[in-house]
Order: sequence, then structure tokens, then C-alpha cells
Amino acid sequence: MAAPVVISATPLRQFAVDALAQQGVPESDAKLVAESLLRADLRGVHTHGLVRLPTYVDRLRVGLIAARPELRIEKPTPWSTVVDGGNGLGAVVATRAMQAALAAADGFGIGAATAKRSNHFGAAAVCALHAVERGYIGAALIPASRALAPYGSRAPLLGTNPIAVAVPAGARLAPWVMDMATSIAARGHVRLAAMSGAAIPEGWALDEQGRPTTDAAAALRGVMLPLAGPKGSALAMLVEILGGVLSESGFAGTIRDMTRDFEAPQDAGHFFLAFRIDAFMPPPVFHERMETLIERLKALPPAAGFDEVTYPGEREARLESARRKTGIPLPTETISALTKLAERSGLELPG
Repeated sequence: MAAPVVISATPLRQFAVDALAQQGVPESDAKLVAESLLRADLRGVHTHGLVRLPTYVDRLRVGLIAARPELRIEKPTPWSTVVDGGNGLGAVVATRAMQAALAAADGFGIGAATAKRSNHFGAAAVCALHAVERGYIGAALIPASRALAPYGSRAPLLGTNPIAVAVPAGARLAPWVMDMATSIAARGHVRLAAMSGAAIPEGWALDEQGRPTTDAAAALRGVMLPLAGPKGSALAMLVEILGGVLSESGFAGTIRDMTRDFEAPQDAGHFFLAFRIDAFMPPPVFHERMETLIERLKALPPAAGFDEVTYPGEREARLESARRKTGIPLPTETISALTKLAERSGLELPG
């Protein structure tokens, strides 16, 4: 396997902005989308990073994503917001919805928002982290296109439906960040494995005949399996309810696969929640308690095969800090996808 290519974040961001701007995306929106994808790569989540950019561009080119959407905002209550994304780029719609939830939390201690007529927007943690930057706790629940077989079934109905929660952890520590698919593994890992011809671990997926498979291409034609059996299946359905049913968006298998279905827009929905810590206790007290929790966790003796005990979000924060200085080691699959995009767009891929 070829070694990753290290490229600086700044020119990569500009490359993404230029590729989106060619399709008529306003500069401010292009920068927002580019940073969202780039931050996933900075944090080591390459399945949701710039490898997604060519598909965004392809869908913009054929009109399946609106380059200049007309977003409509409704406020059913002082603390809730409904965002009609106008079929815009997912990161644009999602950011606007999370901003609305945060604005409501500013005044009422808590805010929630749904978004409809949206598209894939990258790593769910990126939106949840917007709350931490305000000193709040944030959550994002994002239904995805049909790929996951509910517990006891061999046919797909739900998406791999990620859940992300971000929590401030005091001044000395990186935020606590959970970002997980409700399948055993994110489908993006399978897609990257298929691109490189690599096998996937046993237990991730079934093929079209409902048989366990380690063939990534067969897994993409088949179904993903829920994590922890009925528990993951229930969590996936919860995300479907809040992000799909409640948001008046696609659900129960109607969200379109952005990489394979070019017949119509995705009709993706999102759900966001943000709340202030001081609605419950003084933030300094909360931060001190979070630090104590994490310090006690990290003081535990590592198990065999581990150098240290880490908490959710710690590794990603370390990577992001280092890669903003030294550059991002992009997988060969991402480099290949971006190289093809550069050739089609007449742009020069940095590095």
C-alpha cells in the first residue's frame, strides 16, 4: 500500500473552495464546506473528509444540490427552530441549524433545531463542536441513506445514522467528543476499503444473499450490521425518528445514496441540540468535575496492547493540533479522488 501524501491544510482548503466556487457556490459557503471536510481529515476521520468533495461537486454539477439555496427559518417556539435547507450543501444547512439552536440556548438555556431538504455534510462531530466553542454541550443526530439491516433482518431499512455529542472538559483538556455510527463501523470505512481493494473485518456486513462477508465491494452491495445487535438497531431508529420523521425529511429508506443515486436530491434531515451548562450548575464547577472524571480515567492502568487510556475526542484533538502545523497525511484513496477532480476541473491539486 502506498504511503499517505502529506499536504498542508491551507492549500487543501483553498483547493476545495475553488472546486466548489466553480459550481457557483458563494465564497462564504464554499469556505464553510471546505473547512468542515478539512476538519474531518485533520481529526483523522478520512471517511468524511475531502474524499467526499468530488461527489459534492458532481451533484452540484448536475443540479442535485443547489449552489445558492434559499434557506427558510421557522420558530415554532422560542427554543425550537425548523430549517428548510432548500436542497443546499449539507454543511451550510447544518451549520445554520446548529447556529439557531445555539442562539436559542443563549436566551433560554436550551435550543433544538431540525433541518430538512439538506444533504450529506461530513463528520457529525464538526457540528457538535460548534456548541463547545460557545462553552455549551451540543449533539447532532444525522440519518443517512439506507444501508443498515435492523436487528433480525438481512434487508436494509435504516442508515448507519451517526450520533455525535461534544462536551467542554475544562481549560486544560480537549473536549469530550463522541462521534459514532450506529453500525459496527461507518460505511465510509467500507467504501475506502473497496476503493483500495482491501478486506474488511468479519462481522461488519452481510452480502446481497445475507451471508457474512469480508469483501468490501460485496458489503457495499449488501448491508451493514448494527453495533451491539438490538442496541445499535434501536439507536439507529432513534436517529431516524429525530432526524428524519421529526424533521419532515427522508426516512425509512427514502434518503438517497449520494454516491450512487443521481436521480433526485438526497432529502436528508438533521437534528441538533445545544444547552448551557450554567442552566444546571456554574461552568467552573462543571469543568472541575469533568477534569476529575478524565484524570481518574487516564490514571487507570492500560490493558495489554495499549500505551495509555484515552477518552473520546482526545486522539482526534491531538491529531488536529499536530496536523494544522505539519500537514495532513491523506490516504491514497483521497489523493486519487482529488486528483481526478483536479483534472476534470482544471485545478491544481497542492502537493
